[in-house]
Amino acid sequence: MCQETFVKWVQDFDVYLVCFLADFSVKMFHLLKLGFLGLRGMRIMDYLYARCSTNEERQNLLRQIKFGEAHGVKPENMFKEYISGSKDKRPELDRLLSVVKEGDTIYCSSIDRLTRSLKHFMSLIEFAKEKKIKFVLGDFEVDCRGELSALMQGQLLMLSMVSEIMRLMIVESVKDGLIAARSEGRVGGQPKLTKERIYNKNPDVAKYYIEYIENRINFTEFCRLCVISRNTGYRYLKVLQDNK
Repeated sequence: MCQETFVKWVQDFDVYLVCFLADFSVKMFHLLKLGFLGLRGMRIMDYLYARCSTNEERQNLLRQIKFGEAHGVKPENMFKEYISGSKDKRPELDRLLSVVKEGDTIYCSSIDRLTRSLKHFMSLIEFAKEKKIKFVLGDFEVDCRGELSALMQGQLLMLSMVSEIMRLMIVESVKDGLIAARSEGRVGGQPKLTKERIYNKNPDVAKYYIEYIENRINFTEFCRLCVISRNTGYRYLKVLQDNK
């Protein structure tokens, strides 16, 4: 190979190498960009589910919120509602389950805040397995991001059975109390709902009721801001409007 041919070959190779590296760099940039966007879309999130029955004190819900805060859950990722734990269909729980993604964690201060039904609890565990998410129920963790051991599944069954037994015991205790009250000539049930009782139980109602009657918020927003169910909202508004 003569010197001129060799020089031309080296020059051609340099041009080819520069073009190859430029094309390779562009392709790698796009791959890295897509990978970065994919990672952003798969960002792992922490959520809190807090629930109180309609007859429970607001303080109970605040304790659950503090549980979420202690685990670093952001306020915008907290789902709160006043509704019975024996109900499978709950607006805020359903909303939470619709947004949770693979790898996420749902915090709940105890299993009875999540559900009081054995059937519902087992369906939530199946949901967690399908979604590959993690439940933290107080001090008890249910990590469904991998395979659950037979021991863990047995513990889950026992835990949910205890929760349901406690619920049935409470129901029977209430029935016995009502029967005893009637036999003594007393009327059982909740004390009469008054404006004072509403404000003492939920101070936010006083604040947002003013905004509601001034048409600054609608009924749905009123219930959401006060963390109450729609049924409770209707009851509260009836009492407040009758006591103008």
